[in-house]
Order: sequence, then structure tokens, then C-alpha cells
Amino acid sequence: MEKSEYKNLYNIEKNHWWYQGRLKLVKNFLPRNGNGLKLLDLGCGTGLVALDLSKKGYDSYGLDVMDEAIKYCNLRGLKNVVKGSILKIPFKENSFDIATCIDVIYHEYVTDDVKSLKEIFRILKPGGRLVLTTCATKSLAGRHDKFVHTRQRYESRELSIKLRKAGFKIRKLSYFNTFLFPLIYITRKIDNFINQNKASESDIGKVNPVVSFLLKNIFFAEVNLLKHLNFPFGVSLIAVAEKPK
Repeated sequence: MEKSEYKNLYNIEKNHWWYQGRLKLVKNFLPRNGNGLKLLDLGCGTGLVALDLSKKGYDSYGLDVMDEAIKYCNLRGLKNVVKGSILKIPFKENSFDIATCIDVIYHEYVTDDVKSLKEIFRILKPGGRLVLTTCATKSLAGRHDKFVHTRQRYESRELSIKLRKAGFKIRKLSYFNTFLFPLIYITRKIDNFINQNKASESDIGKVNPVVSFLLKNIFFAEVNLLKHLNFPFGVSLIAVAEKPK
């Protein structure tokens, strides 16, 4: 991700409909009260997820390879943040009860996604849980992917195979951001066609309050349904997996 995007995220993600919905989704698959459970947020970015979960009783740690990310984690008030790569996590095996990996494994810095998943498996305690999200649907690739240094977008079956190869038992695997998929698909295709020769740039920014309210409520409705069912397509994927006891 470009350095300028960290500042952008730090300023808007707390109140942005997409990041609010994604955080709600992740929390749906974690214990409501952390009760001192040790949690590592891998590729923690500006620290929003780890900090929010620390307020729910989790003993939260953040890990990121970028100095810019560490800087904004500190600004946000996340205390336990460590610089390091998901390919070689600087913690001992069986160290954490929970791992969150939110939109990380698709990144070009993650040159071996199975190796990164095996590293997550290693640092989790037996019975430990991984909640992972990543971008999905290869046909959605566009200028924003170039801006955030996307190595690849995933399909459900592909992610399932790689999680199992790393040793995980999959408890849930579903696409999400499905209700808005048609709108996002059309928007991406038009942008790719019209702006194909222009420099890549972020498509995350401030949203009109009325539009934001509508998008947030659509996303939240979908998130609530995802507690009970899986979707066959979408903009992203969520996986909930466990390290066998």
C-alpha cells in the first residue's frame, strides 16, 4: 500500500461504512468478551481492529511490516505493536488464542500465502481461531488493486485448499459484500475502461452522508445474515478456521 494511503485510512476508516461493516463482520465470529484472550492482528495497518478488540477485553497485539503502519498504530494508541512479516512472525509457537488477518494475504509482499498461513497456524494455540478476510473474484481486479499492491484476488475453493494445506479446520468460508456486488462490478468495469491509461489511485474516500448511511445499512444487514448462511459470490471472502487441539 502507498504511504499516502495510511494517512487516508487513519483519517476516514473509523467512520467509513466499509470499514465499520467489515469490523462488525469480524467481531461476529469472535467471543463477545475477550476475557483476556491473547489476540494478534496480522497486517494491522493503522491499528483500528486491534484497538477496538482491546476495548472488548482482548489482550491485543498488532503486527505490520511497514514503518508507516507502526506510526499510525502508535498515534491511535495501540500499545503492543511489533514490526514484522507475516511470512516470519516474530512470536513463539502456541502464543495466541486468536489471530485476525484482515485483507493481508492478497498483498504483493506476501510472496507465499501458504507459508504465511502456516506461520499463523504455528503461533496459534491448539484450539486457537483465525478470522481472515481477503479480496475476492478475479474479474474485479482494477486500478485500486494496483494502488494497494494486490498480488491476486481469491476464489472460495482456492482459499479453502490453502487453509487446509496449512493445517486448519475450516469452520466458515463465505463470500461477502454480495448485496452491493452488481454495483461494484459495474463501477469497476467502467472505471477500468475509461481510466485504463491513468495512474492508479485509491477508491476509498469520504462518502456523501446519505449515501454512506444507505451503504452502511445494506452492508450491516448482510453481515447479520452471514451469521447464519454463506453467500456464493461477492467482493470479498471471510474464513473462520481453527487449529486442531
